[in-house]
Amino acid sequence: MAMADQDLITYAQDAASRGEDLFALLATDATASESDIRRAFRRKALTAHPDKAGDAYDPALYERLERARDVLLNPAAREAYDSGMRAVLQKKMQLEQMSAKRRQLVEDLERREEEARRARQQPKPQAYDPERAAMAARGKAKWEEMVRQRKEAEVREELARQERLAARKKKEAGAADAAAGDEPSVAFASEPTTNIPDDGQRAPPAPTTTDDLDERIAELEKQLEEKRRNKAEKERRKAERKAERKGKTKTERSTSPEPLGKWDSKTSPSQSPPPLPSHATGESQADEDKAKPVEPTPSAAPPSVDGARQPSDRFASMFARLREAQAKKDEVKRKKAEEEARAAAGVSAT
Repeated sequence: MAMADQDLITYAQDAASRGEDLFALLATDATASESDIRRAFRRKALTAHPDKAGDAYDPALYERLERARDVLLNPAAREAYDSGMRAVLQKKMQLEQMSAKRRQLVEDLERREEEARRARQQPKPQAYDPERAAMAARGKAKWEEMVRQRKEAEVREELARQERLAARKKKEAGAADAAAGDEPSVAFASEPTTNIPDDGQRAPPAPTTTDDLDERIAELEKQLEEKRRNKAEKERRKAERKAERKGKTKTERSTSPEPLGKWDSKTSPSQSPPPLPSHATGESQADEDKAKPVEPTPSAAPPSVDGARQPSDRFASMFARLREAQAKKDEVKRKKAEEEARAAAGVSAT
């Protein structure tokens, strides 16, 4: 990949100061033209390219070849390189002309200058700052506290999620049991039974929440009220049909089977008019029965309010005891969950 012009110039100056011969690297000389430099690079690339070298590929060598080509093909970079190389050669010639002692002094001076330059380029170690160290310690402690609180929050959220899931499952199971029961009043009139396995051990009863008990009590009371209304309606209809049948019987008995004849008010003033035919009499009597309001018999009276409230009072007292027992279980479960949360928080803190 070709470098920028300024980068090429800087690299050319550094290569010249090091005395690196880029022409010798490409196996050519200083009189080579651009086409000669390109051909020389292609010849060297036949052995140094990763596709050609295979396992013997040297990435540092290939990069040096590319940079040498780019420097020698760029006019500004090549000019900087030639100037630097001329200065190096001139300095080398001057050193050769000096005496051995003077040459040694010059070399020592250059060595010290190079060491000073490298020392300036190396980063200086920072001095110990107590305030900065204290700030770093406080930041680390704050971060650890945040991590601990986040872990505790995750533990609490997981426990709450499990409790909500268990409560929802219990609620669904209670609703399914209530829907599957044909006579809910019979199921709740007695104490809740538990399933006994084959080994004779009594299985623990399924826990029920207070909200589930309230909903089931309300559902039972609603069903009882509906049954009482249906029963009262049936009794009322039965009484109406019974009264209607009694009215028809009395009408049939009151009619006599005397033959019809011509009645004269002058000849028989003391006699009552002849009765109408039986079918006419029945129709008129039926009209009168329809117009007359039917009085309900004592047997059709709706059940008393006190008698209706007795089952609900019994259920209320029974479920009050169940709610109290469930409240104790919930309290024990809540304390156990808090202890587990505190234990988990202690483990995460350590």
